[in-house]
Amino acid sequence: MSALNMSLYYVFTHSWELWPNAYECPESFESLELTRPVLGAYFLVTGVIFVTLYILCFIAILRLKGRAPAFQLMLILSIFDIQALLVNSIATGIFNIFGVSYCQFPLFIFIIGAIGGGSWMGGCLASVLLAIERCAEVNPNFSLEFLFRKRIFPVVMTLVIVYGIYSTGFVKPVLFTVKYSCWFFDPQIGKDPNLYNSLPDTINNIAVAISSTTLYFYLCYHLLFKYGYSTSMWLYKTKRQIILQGVILCMFHAIDAALYEYMKFFYSSPVLILLSQFMWQWSSGCMCIAYLTLNRTIRNSVMRMVLPKEFRKKNRLHVGFDEHLEQTKTANAVGLSTINTVGAVIKFDNFICS
Repeated sequence: MSALNMSLYYVFTHSWELWPNAYECPESFESLELTRPVLGAYFLVTGVIFVTLYILCFIAILRLKGRAPAFQLMLILSIFDIQALLVNSIATGIFNIFGVSYCQFPLFIFIIGAIGGGSWMGGCLASVLLAIERCAEVNPNFSLEFLFRKRIFPVVMTLVIVYGIYSTGFVKPVLFTVKYSCWFFDPQIGKDPNLYNSLPDTINNIAVAISSTTLYFYLCYHLLFKYGYSTSMWLYKTKRQIILQGVILCMFHAIDAALYEYMKFFYSSPVLILLSQFMWQWSSGCMCIAYLTLNRTIRNSVMRMVLPKEFRKKNRLHVGFDEHLEQTKTANAVGLSTINTVGAVIKFDNFICS
C-alpha cells in the first residue's frame, strides 16, 4: 500500500497532496544554498538542442506515414524520449542554475519526476522491442518475430502505452537534489532510504541492461558472420547503419540502467552520480542524433523543413529523389542546348576541317 501512496496516483486522488509519511519536508529542514551555473547551462543548452532536433525527427517520422512496426516503435520511443529530455536536461539545467531542490517545490518536482521516471521505463520497453524488431528483420526465423505480426502488434503497442502510464502514475518518482545534480528516489530529507526503494524500476533496469545488450550482440553477430562479406556497397552501408544505431541505443540505455542500480545499493562518488545523469540525458537524446546521421530518409525530411528550397538548390543539396530528378532534368536541358549549339558549329565547320 505504501508504494501506491508514494506514486502520482496518490496525488491525483488526495487533492494534489503528497503522502506526508514519506514526502513531507521537516520544518527544521534547511535547503542548501548551492548553485551550479556552468553545469546547469550545459544541461539547459544541450537539452534545448536535443528536444528541438527530436521534435523535427518526430515530425519527419509522422510524415512518412509508415505502418511498419519499426516506424510505430520509433514514434512511441520519440514521445518517451522527448518527455524524458524535458526533465533530465531542461528542468535539470534550470534547477542547477537557480539551486533548486525537492523541498523548495515538492509537488512540482514530484510530478515532473514521475513523468521523467515513467518516460525512462516506457522508453526502455520501446527500445527493447525495437531491438527485437531489428533482429526479426535480419532473421525472419527469430523466435520473437511473432510479436510484429499484423494481429499481434497492436496488442504489443497497447501494452507499451499501458506500461508507460503505469510507470508514470503508479511507480515512485525520482526527485531532484542540487547537491548531486541528479534525480533520486530518496528526496534527501532525513528519512530511511530503504523506504524509497523502487522494485518496478529495479526490475526494469536489470531487464533492459541484459536484454538490450544480448539482442544487439545477436544482431551484430548475425549481420557480421551470418551474412558474411558482401561486395554490395548498399548492403555494407545498411549493415553498418543498423549496427551503429544498435550500439548507440544499447550502450547508453544499458550503462545508465546499470549505473542507477549500482547507486541504489553501493556507495557512489559524486563523479559517478553525475556520470549517471549524463548517461540518462544521452540515452534519451542519442536517437535523434542517430536518425540525423545514419537515417537518410529522416535526415532529408528534416532538411526540407529547416532549409529553404532556394538554399538547397544553390548549394546542390539533393534531399529526395524528386529534387535530384528536377536538378538532373535542368542540367540535361542546359547540356542539350549546349550540345545543339556546338553541334551546329561543328556541322558548318566540317568543311573547313576537311
